[in-house]
Amino acid sequence: MDQLTPHVLVVDDEEIICQQLQRLYAYSGYTVEVAHSGEAALERLEKRDIDLVVTDVRLPGISGVDLTVEIQKNYPDVPVIVITGHAAIDCAVEVLKRGASDFIVKPFAAEAIQESTKAALEKARVFIEIRQLRRTLKGGDEFGGMLSRTPEMHRVFETIRMVAPTDMTVLVEGETGTGKELVASAIHYHSPRRDGPFATINCGGFPDTLLESELFGYEQGAFTGAERARAGKIELAHGGTLFLDEIESMSLLMQSKLLRVLEDQKVQRLGGDRPIQVDMRVIAASNVPLEALISQGKMRSDFYYRINVIPIRLLPLRDRREDIPLLVDDFLRHHRVAIQKGITGMSRGPMSRLTQYHWPGNIRELQNILEKAVVMTTGAVIEKIEIPILSPMAADRGAPDPSANTLNEWLMEQEKQYLIQQLGSYQGKIALTAKNLGLGIRTLTRKMRLYGLQKKDFRPRADQNAQSENEGPSNNQVARPRHPRTS
Repeated sequence: MDQLTPHVLVVDDEEIICQQLQRLYAYSGYTVEVAHSGEAALERLEKRDIDLVVTDVRLPGISGVDLTVEIQKNYPDVPVIVITGHAAIDCAVEVLKRGASDFIVKPFAAEAIQESTKAALEKARVFIEIRQLRRTLKGGDEFGGMLSRTPEMHRVFETIRMVAPTDMTVLVEGETGTGKELVASAIHYHSPRRDGPFATINCGGFPDTLLESELFGYEQGAFTGAERARAGKIELAHGGTLFLDEIESMSLLMQSKLLRVLEDQKVQRLGGDRPIQVDMRVIAASNVPLEALISQGKMRSDFYYRINVIPIRLLPLRDRREDIPLLVDDFLRHHRVAIQKGITGMSRGPMSRLTQYHWPGNIRELQNILEKAVVMTTGAVIEKIEIPILSPMAADRGAPDPSANTLNEWLMEQEKQYLIQQLGSYQGKIALTAKNLGLGIRTLTRKMRLYGLQKKDFRPRADQNAQSENEGPSNNQVARPRHPRTS
């Protein structure tokens, strides 16, 4: 257990046994606490940072058997070693059936305790590492809820620390659901601008005309329906930070207009005739590598270099699978329904499935799966989860398709496959699909147009037949397959 300091809870009403085990564990470098009853032990376990329980079978109040059962039920990732006298061996064997890791017979040798302890802790190592990391984190919101054990993500955290005090423009690149807005908010709230506004806009959620009015604002009468003047997101970000999400969807014309604002720090409302000075920091985010869009003629090079001053690239969840137990634990500790229902953990089977899944939707998809699991779970431990069944192509996204010309094309194909799977699961219902994906309805609709997906292709066959009967035959109507083509 190198570099870990396990926390051991000794439960025994005999003071001499407690003292012996305290000395033994302290000598081995462990942190050890003592409880003299099963009830006291359960109270201590509620703090959720105990890594191993060593308990006597005979206790005042609830027995060591009952204590073991309660721990297995509510804290399945905490191993239990039972200490018993000769006369209680049958009872200890029963406790093993109830989930104890091992039992030691009195009088015991130090070597027996040490060997049993080492074996129990090694089996529970991943969960101990989670608790260890949680104990060493300085504030759960230090990076806006971002947690990771990977060196790559730790470098992201360090970049946030270094860039936050400056006004440099930051570009955050990463797949959908990797936490780009969390990075942006962490930069803002660790900056001198933390007391100013954090204005956000999803550039992919608006057509060009609406995006311009949302960004620049407009004066009264600037266009039909402009009954009163309105400040845009750029103005609203004055004194704070402007976060531009999905900037890859911005047209070349809009890039040109926004570039001038970024250079001059001045904005002019639609229909207005005076420039307005703004003091803002800009953070942009993209679901695809922007550099590839330059060669495709979809992004101005001067605009790209203006926003790509400090690049931050986020790993997809499939490349940081060791973080999944940590993220699950953190989710359950903070989720309102999980707290109300007393859900404290997840059993090994579902956790193994989570770490083996490919996560095309990344952390956002993990959160959605956990949301459903929390609702359906009746006990204190999640025993069952529902993971989407992906097509063979989607399930094997770990290796890029060699026929894809660029990384961007490959990423787009993976996103298309994921949308097809999700739309099929919700029978083409846009609102439900968007909610499950954590996207806005307009963003999902735009992506469907991009990939040539239509909601009617995902409706149940009976609904499609009914629609066809109601519409009747048409000379210019082309029959469509139930499922859209994927290539």
